[in-house]
Amino acid sequence: MNKLKIMFIEDDEDAQELFIGVVDVFNRKNQQHNLKVEYKIAADPVEASDIIDSSYDGAIIDLKLDDDDEAGNRIVKDLYETFTRIPIIFVTAFADLVNDHPSVIKTRRREDGTYESDLQLFQQIQDTGLTRIIGNRGVIEQQLREVFLKNLLPQIETWISYGETYKETDPDRTEKALLRHALNHLYQLLEDNERYFPEEVYLHPPMLDKITTGSMVKANNQWFVVLSPACDLVIREDGKYNTDCILFAEIERVKDALDGSKSKGKVTELCTNKHTYRHWLPKTDFFEGGVLNFRKLASLNKDDFDKKFGKPIIQISPFFIKDIISRFSSYYARQGQPDIDKTAINDFITRYTT
Repeated sequence: MNKLKIMFIEDDEDAQELFIGVVDVFNRKNQQHNLKVEYKIAADPVEASDIIDSSYDGAIIDLKLDDDDEAGNRIVKDLYETFTRIPIIFVTAFADLVNDHPSVIKTRRREDGTYESDLQLFQQIQDTGLTRIIGNRGVIEQQLREVFLKNLLPQIETWISYGETYKETDPDRTEKALLRHALNHLYQLLEDNERYFPEEVYLHPPMLDKITTGSMVKANNQWFVVLSPACDLVIREDGKYNTDCILFAEIERVKDALDGSKSKGKVTELCTNKHTYRHWLPKTDFFEGGVLNFRKLASLNKDDFDKKFGKPIIQISPFFIKDIISRFSSYYARQGQPDIDKTAINDFITRYTT
């Protein structure tokens, strides 16, 4: 049976009884769907901190506990600082006083909804697989444990030697290398040729502020993609790139790329990347979509680039930027061949068709 594990943090006994009753009804309704809500109730922040962890699929929290007006906000802050990864719903009479935080997916007043709707939202999130992947009992944690025990620890003497070698000049080098190495093991789990969703094309917002290959930037309502090779964008000890200019290409609006055409064939050709010099970028909630045009290139030195664009807004994910760079390189590497005399071609056709 699938379990939905919820933490309920509330000091009002009437609210606790109401929540328990709602869970009982919810479980009876969903028995045929093989789903059961399990829960723990905490009445104060200390009790909550002793119980809650990333094994939960969600938490419902009241803002004020034990006459502490900021208790709920502090619980969220503590969860974040202890790397506890769960979605949170606030149910409180003081919704306006709840601090904004990425973990808080919903804030409502008691009269503006029901605990049943809150449970349904947590169920929808669980159905995406998010809490099963990211939580401490999730797939990533399990796989990292296996990588740690089977792949990294058995090679630890080698990594120690690397650490000793670079201890003075680059003390963080082995740590970064081990992170890459662990991620490469995780990537193996994904090599199953699944069809990707549009959001997987992008990293938004980017984890890094620096410009890298595939960084998407915007100026005057126009989007661009950085196409400089990764080796050119390595920052040297003097703080400068390995290149004097950053190369980038314009993202056209789809209607401009189609040039007014509404032909199904042309639209299909565009979004399946049949064009040699165009690459389709799908629409998401945070990006309106467009078509990268390899013919519309420009370059700027680092200072002018930073002045014009600032930090990257979106990063194209590694799985997709490799294909874009490959197509970009192929487009400019193509040579074709000189035309052969038409008479020779006609003679050839006649010889092998008659």
